[in-house]
Amino acid sequence: MASGAVERKQAEDIELRVIGNAFCLLIASTGLLAGSMTTNLSLSYWREDIMALAITVFMGVRLLRSLMDVMEQYQESPQPVSRHRAEAQERTQVQPEDVVTGQIPAVSSFSPDQVVEEVVKRIETQKADAAKKNKFTN
Repeated sequence: MASGAVERKQAEDIELRVIGNAFCLLIASTGLLAGSMTTNLSLSYWREDIMALAITVFMGVRLLRSLMDVMEQYQESPQPVSRHRAEAQERTQVQPEDVVTGQIPAVSSFSPDQVVEEVVKRIETQKADAAKKNKFTN
Protein backbone atom coordinates (compact mmCIF):
# COMPACT_ATOMS: atom_id res chain seq x y z
CA MET A 1 0.00 0.00 0.00
CA ALA A 2 2.82 2.37 0.82
CA SER A 3 4.63 1.51 -2.40
CA GLY A 4 1.52 2.48 -4.39
CA ALA A 5 1.34 5.83 -2.63
CA VAL A 6 4.96 6.66 -3.32
CA GLU A 7 4.84 6.72 -7.11
CA ARG A 8 7.14 8.91 -9.02
CA LYS A 9 5.41 12.09 -10.05
CA GLN A 10 5.82 12.89 -13.74
CA ALA A 11 5.20 16.39 -15.00
CA GLU A 12 2.96 16.68 -18.03
CA ASP A 13 5.14 19.28 -19.70
CA ILE A 14 8.52 17.94 -18.71
CA GLU A 15 10.18 19.37 -21.83
CA LEU A 16 9.08 22.87 -20.82
CA ARG A 17 10.62 22.30 -17.40
CA VAL A 18 13.96 21.50 -19.06
CA ILE A 19 13.75 24.62 -21.22
CA GLY A 20 12.84 26.75 -18.19
CA ASN A 21 15.73 25.36 -16.15
CA ALA A 22 18.15 25.96 -19.01
CA PHE A 23 16.96 29.54 -19.35
CA CYS A 24 17.30 30.14 -15.59
CA LEU A 25 20.81 28.69 -15.65
CA LEU A 26 21.65 31.06 -18.50
CA ILE A 27 20.43 34.04 -16.48
CA ALA A 28 22.31 32.87 -13.38
CA SER A 29 25.53 32.43 -15.35
CA THR A 30 25.22 35.95 -16.78
CA GLY A 31 24.95 37.23 -13.21
CA LEU A 32 28.11 35.31 -12.43
CA LEU A 33 29.87 36.78 -15.45
CA ALA A 34 29.00 40.29 -14.33
CA GLY A 35 30.29 39.60 -10.81
CA SER A 36 33.46 40.62 -9.05
CA MET A 37 35.36 37.40 -9.76
CA THR A 38 35.13 37.90 -13.51
CA THR A 39 35.87 41.61 -13.50
CA ASN A 40 38.91 41.19 -11.20
CA LEU A 41 39.96 37.82 -12.71
CA SER A 42 40.48 36.28 -9.29
CA LEU A 43 38.79 33.55 -7.27
CA SER A 44 39.51 35.39 -4.04
CA TYR A 45 36.35 37.51 -4.57
CA TRP A 46 34.02 34.49 -4.33
CA ARG A 47 32.35 35.85 -1.20
CA GLU A 48 31.00 38.82 -3.13
CA ASP A 49 29.54 36.51 -5.77
CA ILE A 50 28.22 33.85 -3.38
CA MET A 51 24.58 34.37 -4.40
CA ALA A 52 25.35 34.15 -8.12
CA LEU A 53 27.44 31.03 -7.46
CA ALA A 54 24.71 29.43 -5.37
CA ILE A 55 21.99 30.15 -7.93
CA THR A 56 24.16 28.88 -10.76
CA VAL A 57 24.95 25.63 -8.95
CA PHE A 58 21.31 25.18 -7.89
CA MET A 59 19.98 25.75 -11.41
CA GLY A 60 22.67 23.48 -12.88
CA VAL A 61 21.61 20.65 -10.59
CA ARG A 62 17.93 21.22 -11.42
CA LEU A 63 18.73 21.20 -15.14
CA LEU A 64 20.62 17.91 -14.83
CA ARG A 65 17.79 16.33 -12.82
CA SER A 66 15.16 17.42 -15.30
CA LEU A 67 17.29 16.15 -18.20
CA MET A 68 17.60 12.79 -16.47
CA ASP A 69 13.82 12.70 -15.96
CA VAL A 70 13.24 13.42 -19.64
CA MET A 71 15.66 10.70 -20.71
CA GLU A 72 14.08 8.21 -18.31
CA GLN A 73 10.60 9.05 -19.51
CA TYR A 74 11.72 8.72 -23.13
CA GLN A 75 13.19 5.28 -22.50
CA GLU A 76 10.05 4.08 -20.71
CA SER A 77 7.65 5.32 -23.37
CA PRO A 78 6.62 2.86 -26.09
CA GLN A 79 8.14 3.61 -29.44
CA PRO A 80 5.51 4.33 -32.11
CA VAL A 81 5.55 1.99 -35.08
CA SER A 82 5.15 3.92 -38.27
CA ARG A 83 2.77 2.73 -40.96
CA HIS A 84 5.54 2.69 -43.55
CA ARG A 85 7.75 0.47 -41.42
CA ALA A 86 4.90 -2.01 -40.90
CA GLU A 87 4.24 -2.08 -44.65
CA ALA A 88 7.92 -2.57 -45.38
CA GLN A 89 8.02 -5.61 -43.10
CA GLU A 90 4.98 -7.12 -44.84
CA ARG A 91 6.44 -6.77 -48.32
CA THR A 92 8.03 -9.72 -50.03
CA GLN A 93 11.66 -9.50 -50.93
CA VAL A 94 12.22 -9.30 -54.69
CA GLN A 95 15.18 -11.31 -55.85
CA PRO A 96 17.32 -9.75 -58.57
CA GLU A 97 17.33 -11.49 -61.93
CA ASP A 98 20.40 -12.73 -63.70
CA VAL A 99 20.00 -10.14 -66.47
CA VAL A 100 22.11 -7.01 -66.33
CA THR A 101 19.99 -4.08 -67.45
CA GLY A 102 21.43 -1.82 -70.08
CA GLN A 103 24.04 -4.30 -71.14
CA ILE A 104 25.28 -3.80 -74.69
CA PRO A 105 25.65 -7.04 -76.58
CA ALA A 106 29.18 -7.91 -77.52
CA VAL A 107 28.27 -8.83 -81.10
CA SER A 108 26.04 -6.45 -82.99
CA SER A 109 23.38 -7.99 -85.22
CA PHE A 110 23.39 -4.91 -87.50
CA SER A 111 26.09 -3.80 -89.86
CA PRO A 112 27.08 -0.10 -89.81
CA ASP A 113 25.18 0.49 -93.08
CA GLN A 114 22.01 -1.05 -91.65
CA VAL A 115 22.27 1.14 -88.56
CA VAL A 116 22.52 4.28 -90.71
CA GLU A 117 19.53 3.17 -92.80
CA GLU A 118 17.42 2.54 -89.67
CA VAL A 119 18.33 5.96 -88.26
CA VAL A 120 17.41 7.65 -91.53
CA LYS A 121 14.06 5.81 -91.58
CA ARG A 122 13.28 6.95 -88.02
CA ILE A 123 14.17 10.54 -88.82
CA GLU A 124 11.96 10.49 -91.91
CA THR A 125 9.00 9.07 -89.96
CA GLN A 126 9.46 11.70 -87.26
CA LYS A 127 9.50 14.45 -89.89
CA ALA A 128 6.33 13.05 -91.48
CA ASP A 129 4.60 12.87 -88.09
CA ALA A 130 5.62 16.46 -87.31
CA ALA A 131 4.32 17.64 -90.71
CA LYS A 132 0.97 15.92 -90.05
CA LYS A 133 0.68 17.55 -86.63
CA ASN A 134 1.50 20.97 -88.09
CA LYS A 135 -1.20 20.55 -90.75
CA PHE A 136 -3.78 19.88 -88.05
CA THR A 137 -2.72 22.79 -85.83
CA ASN A 138 -2.45 25.41 -88.66
